[in-house]
Amino acid sequence: MKVGESIHNNVDDTSEYLTSGDPIGHLDLTDLSDQFTNIRKIYTSATNPSELHSASRFGKRYILKGITKDFRNDPIQNLALSKEFEIGLSLDHPNIRRTIGFEKIDGLGKVIVLEYFDGKTLTEYMKSGSLTPNQARSIVNQIASALSYIHSKQILYRDLKPSNILISHQGLYVKIIDFNLSDSDSFLILKSPGGTYNYIAPELLDDTASPSVASDIFSFGVIVREIAEAADDAALKKIAAQCTATDPHKRPGSIDELNLPGPEHAKTVFFASGILTYALCSICLILIALIYYFINSKNLL
Repeated sequence: MKVGESIHNNVDDTSEYLTSGDPIGHLDLTDLSDQFTNIRKIYTSATNPSELHSASRFGKRYILKGITKDFRNDPIQNLALSKEFEIGLSLDHPNIRRTIGFEKIDGLGKVIVLEYFDGKTLTEYMKSGSLTPNQARSIVNQIASALSYIHSKQILYRDLKPSNILISHQGLYVKIIDFNLSDSDSFLILKSPGGTYNYIAPELLDDTASPSVASDIFSFGVIVREIAEAADDAALKKIAAQCTATDPHKRPGSIDELNLPGPEHAKTVFFASGILTYALCSICLILIALIYYFINSKNLL
């Protein structure tokens, strides 16, 4: 299989991250060696020859992403891994998992050293029933911020889907992961359409079409629609409809053009603050009037 030629069909099986049931939480992190220890395989991709290991160094946890054993000498796979590292290293955003280094490790070959983020995929989070309306809007805004930043670096993500988005266990923080299919004009590979069914833009199903900002926005819109349905949010449903127009020219030209709704509690707090301010001002005016009345009463006496 050549890199970038397949369009993934099984969403749940293409997550580039461990599930919440993996035993990573039981790792011993007391070793302060400068070498990676406690190395344990946690994931093997069903669609490309990549695998993930958890590991620790200096007592800190990391994710190591490498190539499966049978493909470690494949020049295309090594080029793709190097490309993924270079793209990841160029990105520095709070909602994108940090790429830390590129090393060669005995028994694993070349690996990308990645930030460990304690959370679950958006797929899992939505299935858990934990998604509240305010969390839904916060998650959408964080994804949008990361995608806007990625596009500002002239990079196309190309495979945005819930299984490539991590959510912290309390639903407060978002991290986009897996730049395996991402691309920019700086690289000469992965120019054919790639992505996952249900999330790939319809124009990319035509072999003559090229990935674009508009195709990333379509994928974003499908995710927003799923989040909106889970949270029953009408405002987010409207955003999703704009982003998933069949004609790419009718979609927003960029993520920044979207008028994304903020969490509802922010409006409530503002409204409550306005009432409180009004009440305090009224009390002050009444007190001033009373003082003025008593002063005038004494003068009359």
